[in-house]
Amino acid sequence: TSLECWLNELTSLDVSTNTALSELHCAGNQLTSLDVSANTALTNLICVGNQLTTLDVNNNTALTSLSCWGNQLDSLDVSVNTVLTDLFCYDNELTNLDVSSNTALTSLYCNDNQLTSLDVSGNTALTNLECNINSLTSLDVSSNTAITSLNCSNNQLTSLDVSANTALSNLYCNNNSLTSLDVSSNTALTSLGCSNNQLTSLDVSSNTALTGLSCGTNQLTTLDVSANTALTELYCYNNQLISLNMRNGVTVQLNEFGATDNSSLTCIETLDPAYATANWTNANGNIDAGVTFDVICGAEARTNWHVATTGSDITGSGTLASPLSSIQTAINATTVGDTVSVAAGTY
Repeated sequence: TSLECWLNELTSLDVSTNTALSELHCAGNQLTSLDVSANTALTNLICVGNQLTTLDVNNNTALTSLSCWGNQLDSLDVSVNTVLTDLFCYDNELTNLDVSSNTALTSLYCNDNQLTSLDVSGNTALTNLECNINSLTSLDVSSNTAITSLNCSNNQLTSLDVSANTALSNLYCNNNSLTSLDVSSNTALTSLGCSNNQLTSLDVSSNTALTGLSCGTNQLTTLDVSANTALTELYCYNNQLISLNMRNGVTVQLNEFGATDNSSLTCIETLDPAYATANWTNANGNIDAGVTFDVICGAEARTNWHVATTGSDITGSGTLASPLSSIQTAINATTVGDTVSVAAGTY
């Protein structure tokens, strides 16, 4: 029931008499046509990396997985394949794709095509959607509440509403024309890529599980990642930042960091300025020349720093009314001759 003939130099393949076939793997050949009309028992078809210009799967109603990426298909009809759970048709020349009948789909990879529209409102079981590198001007994912990974980068989107997608862990919407992006409902996000848009603000205070954030080449003037204590990658280069709050306690775990090309950014807030100064440098490509680090930027004139058990290292300013929470952070903020005033309590 299974035929594997992949990675050969086949120019033709006749499976017309193999009516019991349930799996066909003929990827990486030189096929220009493939007739599977007699193979009505097929559940898994993999014909990637050939030279197919057409593919007819209208008789293959049992298909649950179809991989036909890396061909030259300009159309694909899957309207009768109602039990499909996985459709991988990326890297073709598709101008239209109708998946309204494929309500069982959990994975749809239709990236690298020429799609101008995509309706996934009926695909409520989707967990993975890759529709990047197309010409989409809009994308409605409000019905796709089970989705965990969405890549819609390199399109022509001017807006994107992900408020209903509370299960999202990966969101990539780079290289669009977004002017705003609200991820306050996406508390499960671990990776967010929204570079090369027109964002003027970005609030990631609710996204405490974030490990990767790339928001370079936008129009951000401020960025606060003080709540993002799991960060390992941060790219916020080429914005208009005047304020960058990195008071999240992250030091060694931040493997990749880039905040260059922010001409108005002179100081970055961090809980450990000494570590930042030694490791996040202009020579390493992390910051622009002349940028400094401090616990609280602009507080050089302050000589008395307050600490209390009711304070906060993340939001506190070190004043009596807004104290810090740890003695070490207050010490890190001081300069020679300053005083640290510690309120009664256990630290």
